[in-house]
Amino acid sequence: GELIADALNSRLPQIFDVIKAGDSEKRVLNVVDTEAAKEKLTKIKTAFRTWIWSDPDRTDRLARVYNDRFNNIAPRHFNGDHLNLPGASGALSLYRHQKRGIWRIIAAGATYLAHAVGAGKTMTMAAAIMEQKRLGLIAKAMLVVPGHCLAQAAREFLALYPTARILVADETNFTKDKRHRFLSRAATANWDAIIITHSAFRFISVPSAFEQQMIQDELELYETLLTKVESGDRVSRKRLERLKEGLKERLESLATRKDDLLTISEIGIDQIIVDEAQEFRKLSFATNMSTLKGVDPNGSQRAWDLYVKSRFVETKNPGRALVLASGTPITNTLGEMFSVQRYLGYAALLERGLHEFDAWASTFGDVTTELELQPNGKYRPVTRFATFVNVPELIAMFRSFADVVMPEDLREYVKVPALSTGARQIRTSKPSAAFKRYQVLLDARIKAIEQREGPPEPGDDILLSVITDGRHAAIDLRLVDADNDNEADNKLNDLVSNAFRIWQETASNDYVRPDGKPFELSGAAQMIFSDLGTISVEKTRGFSAYRWIRDELIRMGVPASEIAFMQDFKKSEAKQRLFGDVRGGKVRFLIGSSDTMGTGVNAQLRLKALHHLDVPWLPSQIEQREGRILRQGNQHDVIDIFAYATEGSMDAQMWQNNERKARFIAAALSGDTSVRRLEDLGDGQANQFAMAKAIASGDPRLMQKAGLEADIARLERLRFAHQDDQFAIRRQLRDAERDIEYATRRIGEIGEDLARLVPTVGDAFGMTVGDESFTERKLAGRALMKEILTLVQLQHEDETVIASVGGFELAYS
Repeated sequence: GELIADALNSRLPQIFDVIKAGDSEKRVLNVVDTEAAKEKLTKIKTAFRTWIWSDPDRTDRLARVYNDRFNNIAPRHFNGDHLNLPGASGALSLYRHQKRGIWRIIAAGATYLAHAVGAGKTMTMAAAIMEQKRLGLIAKAMLVVPGHCLAQAAREFLALYPTARILVADETNFTKDKRHRFLSRAATANWDAIIITHSAFRFISVPSAFEQQMIQDELELYETLLTKVESGDRVSRKRLERLKEGLKERLESLATRKDDLLTISEIGIDQIIVDEAQEFRKLSFATNMSTLKGVDPNGSQRAWDLYVKSRFVETKNPGRALVLASGTPITNTLGEMFSVQRYLGYAALLERGLHEFDAWASTFGDVTTELELQPNGKYRPVTRFATFVNVPELIAMFRSFADVVMPEDLREYVKVPALSTGARQIRTSKPSAAFKRYQVLLDARIKAIEQREGPPEPGDDILLSVITDGRHAAIDLRLVDADNDNEADNKLNDLVSNAFRIWQETASNDYVRPDGKPFELSGAAQMIFSDLGTISVEKTRGFSAYRWIRDELIRMGVPASEIAFMQDFKKSEAKQRLFGDVRGGKVRFLIGSSDTMGTGVNAQLRLKALHHLDVPWLPSQIEQREGRILRQGNQHDVIDIFAYATEGSMDAQMWQNNERKARFIAAALSGDTSVRRLEDLGDGQANQFAMAKAIASGDPRLMQKAGLEADIARLERLRFAHQDDQFAIRRQLRDAERDIEYATRRIGEIGEDLARLVPTVGDAFGMTVGDESFTERKLAGRALMKEILTLVQLQHEDETVIASVGGFELAYS
């Protein structure tokens, strides 16, 4: 019964042993019994699936229920070719996919512009705002963009609509002492759009009462979940109580908050449009899947803030409150789709009973839970989405509000440069003897972590530090010890020499301005990406890969003025001047990270090569990086993208993992209805422990080994559980043999009794008590009780026959 309840509630069966330690007790996970329970649960589910579809009538009935509830969406098709866009500049013409997106927002309202990097989303959003305003569908829109894209978004908006009335919250007019004035201007004038940054958006509030009610609704969800938690599951209960307390604290802070700034309602905003919306993907939710990996139920304040504001605007302008835009709507796992649907498809979720994450996950996710070995040698249950199921229905729900343009689709509309070899080029460097010695040190650190008792204390070494140091060492050993020697053949120096070669070979390349006139300066530009070894780590690590690249290029002959660090340009105006210098040929090397240079950088005009010094964690970061060079406006027909790897490190394996993740996400978003199941690669198959060991050893096969060892450990636990079952079966066999012997004897005895039986029904009743016979039951009963009481008073101890009835004697003893 408990296992069936676990199956119905998407719970992991966990069996604990209670161990007494002095006066206290503690619960310890019994991994053998838990594994056996998991296996039995799997068998129950398999048997149920087999049974459920075994009857044709039941199959038809359930298929009808499923189709009526989930498989009932036919995504609309939009065509914006008829749009004339009154007021738009005649100097610019929009592509078909842009007009389609504009018309979709006009016709359908809430939309996710899932347009590939470089598709021109800013102008699509600008035109959608102006057309809705012209048609009276909205009064005042707020366009929310990343900080480094603010000036560019405003410039592109005005380039398309020169007479548009826009208010921009930049570094000069949205400082702390000017926010009141800015919001007053926003509220009192008839603006077409107010453009604000992601970070500044948090200062735009909603009425406290509305947010309080939303928090109360979330608290009710947690209360409902708590009623479903088993009394013995203290871990889940404690986690939910902790999350509930966090919501209560937020509720208390709202009660005392002074709304000293104008609210979004008072400003008059009736539509929010968010660019680079993947930054708001971590929306909190209530769940009983406490160990689910890859999807964080805690979420971020930024995402909750947008959710509250969009729900409030929805009450003012139903169906048009929110438009999201991103080239990478899914960054790592399809589990992120739930948050996207809550933002833009909440009514559809509610209608289908999928507004709670656990219901959504059980419908679209095949969740598996494994007992994962931890560094301390103990096991911990870890749940992850192994496979996504019912994918066509999930994508149909997504595409009911999403306008999707894949990178390969973009080539139909715009000219994008091709890769010289047809793919990203991975350049590998041989590991040095020093690098191999450092891996031995990493291995020693891992062993020390394994042997440590209890959780780490502040300042203790942790696996994440081992992984981070291993990744730094794969770039240059000086990033883990500044006293190490320069290694001429490592991948950092390989990047420098390759970038210098391209600089020399493209020195005479000429480029033209948008008006067709040639630029004065020749020479192609290059971008170098790395999230590791930045200028900021120089203080802690004593060495910077950025500074080494610049110094080496200068030593080789590159003018210092042609090299720029993206991190040095903080303000929008400075960034725009920098991009202009890259387009103009003054700067030919731009070095930055995924965060600083991955979005909002339109400096592609003369980009010939892009270099990945490190390997990003997410495929979306790679797509954003490479979207800087693979985009319209690049005057090269053919370009190069290089990825650098150190043999014996995890670089190559991480590139392969990212490619697999990217293919998985692309398969999901492409809308291929023939794909019903997709393996989720979002969180990878190896845990952090396995990755640390693989980095330390230099052998990526250790990742596979970790997976195989986990399988072996699971099978061993099942073997032990099977042995226990066999012992129990043997005991049952022995008991059964005794039961058979006893039952056989009893059958004979009962047969003899049946032969002796004299009927006593009705008038045939007859009973003898002592020497006296009776034919009336009442008199016989009185005589029998009298005989028994006499023997009791005499304290008679021997067995004595006192009566007979129906052929049998009654004895007192």
